[in-house]
Amino acid sequence: MKTARTLITICLLFTAATLFAQKQKPGIEGVWISDVSIRDCQTGDVIRTVRALNLFIHDGSSTETAVNVLRTPSVGTWKHLEGQTYASTFTFFRYNPDGTFASRAKVIRTIELSEEGNEFTTTGTVEDFDANNVLISKSCPTETATRPE
Repeated sequence: MKTARTLITICLLFTAATLFAQKQKPGIEGVWISDVSIRDCQTGDVIRTVRALNLFIHDGSSTETAVNVLRTPSVGTWKHLEGQTYASTFTFFRYNPDGTFASRAKVIRTIELSEEGNEFTTTGTVEDFDANNVLISKSCPTETATRPE
């Protein structure tokens, strides 16, 4: 009898946990397509726009790539801060048109996930460093992203 009650309790707890999980809004994990506006940090003027693809992996790692043949895909990390807010940092290399090294870019951004969990916006910084790790430029991108259908 005790075993049956234990089994019933476990089943009820499992069912409650499953229902709770189903009601949870989706987090940042998964694939996102984004439009990035690279902006001058002082004026806010758009310098250029870029289309990008982001992947946030459940273990806190991430990868990103953009439509630009003069840069590598990026690797980085992300973490949940609170509520619908996340932080992400990633790095990639830029190359000159002749194929020589141009810079290492470090992107730091704050991500605000929509209440529905199907869109996000970001603000952040991109710092470019030369081969000697000297800061050579800084920009302040904004981004809007959606999950692919």
